Amino acid sequence: MSYFYTFLVYLLYGLAFFSIGCTILFRNFRHSKLVISHSLWALAAFGFAYAFYEWSELYINLFGDRIREPKSTFIEWLRLTKLTIAFFFLMLFSWMVTVVNSPIVKKIMRLTLFTVTLIYCAIFIYTFSTHGLSKAVIDNTESYARYILAFPAALIAGLSLVNYGRKLIAEKKRHGRYFRVTGYAFIVLSVISGIISRDNNNLIFNLQLIVAYILLISLYLSLNVFDKEKQRIIASQLRQAYISDKYKAIGQLASGVAHEINNPLSSSTLSLDMLEERLSDDKQVELVKRTRLGIDRASTICRELLIYSRSGEESTQLSYIHRIITSALQLLSHKTKGYKITVNCEKYITLLTNPIKIEELIINLLSNAIDASHVGSEIMIDVKETMINDCNYVILSVTDQGCGMDISTQEKALEPFFTTKPIGKGTGLGLAICAEIATDHRGELTINSRKNIGTTITAKLAKEM
Repeated sequence: MSYFYTFLVYLLYGLAFFSIGCTILFRNFRHSKLVISHSLWALAAFGFAYAFYEWSELYINLFGDRIREPKSTFIEWLRLTKLTIAFFFLMLFSWMVTVVNSPIVKKIMRLTLFTVTLIYCAIFIYTFSTHGLSKAVIDNTESYARYILAFPAALIAGLSLVNYGRKLIAEKKRHGRYFRVTGYAFIVLSVISGIISRDNNNLIFNLQLIVAYILLISLYLSLNVFDKEKQRIIASQLRQAYISDKYKAIGQLASGVAHEINNPLSSSTLSLDMLEERLSDDKQVELVKRTRLGIDRASTICRELLIYSRSGEESTQLSYIHRIITSALQLLSHKTKGYKITVNCEKYITLLTNPIKIEELIINLLSNAIDASHVGSEIMIDVKETMINDCNYVILSVTDQGCGMDISTQEKALEPFFTTKPIGKGTGLGLAICAEIATDHRGELTINSRKNIGTTITAKLAKEM
């Protein structure tokens, strides 16, 4: 190859891998829900390390004949070190990305990677301890690095990405096809870079260059999904902020109205009590009872409005969740008759909270589950502790086997005053109150429901507010 052609090809080939590193480096994967997001930093490190290796190859090809001993041996040793570091990062990426496969396939792939790494390390130590440090030994070791490290690592990474892309396509996600192309590019690159030597073979070198840029482009298109995820997160946060402000204003208004209405309702209830004691006609007593039901209904709505609009500054204490659940079940004993209530909660699980609020959350979730279920159905209350982003959380979920909700109902279920219950059966504030309680505990309320199968509502609550 001419000097200019050699310079151009090596420069572009190294630039392809350097661009792969930059493509990954300048994206924020913190809030990403993609399974492979945690492993991409290793691919970026491989891209940067391999790019510097290729550029050092360019230097040696252009000026190698001017370098004399002992500098030439040192440069060759440095080149092998950079190549080995690059391939170890590729091995690490391949190891981490195997999580997208089935447990058996993942175990086989990781065992393969572990085995070839041990083999290479043994060859590396034996070669240099036996034959010493020379250009011929370094060249042989470089070939071993390509055969033993690069080929299986790139192949396994490619197969894993192809499988991941296939899963995304099955889920009707468009970026899945780009992950598949990225996987195929890795597979081809594993063969033409790991097995086939490019020494004095312009065709192989040009093919490597083409595949490297296909890998770069497909990876760039694949990672565009992270930008879209970030945009969705920002849009969701803006929407939540707007809704929060709107509901705050509604809550303040509702609180004032509820206070004003509650006073005459209390007076009316007292008057009805006195009137009922003086009446002897059964029809008139029945009318009074109907009137009382209406007043009680209005009083209930006012009370729930006040609960929803409360500031949440009540005192907190270390509370045992199991005890709170027991108390809530006692309060709902008149409703739980005929239902099988199963509680899975270790007695040691605690939460720094206002226990009345958690009891209110459990009562609301359990009442909704009972209303949605048939008599005799099982309702499960599950509580467990977990660590999320270095923070301890209590995960409380209530699962029923009731009528379930469709997607549109789930999207509106947490809105205040939204209810699917008949008039007089629900205020539409129960889940809104639960969501607010979860938010007060630096958590969230999520709904997982399928029509005619059942519903699971989960409250994620930080152990310390």
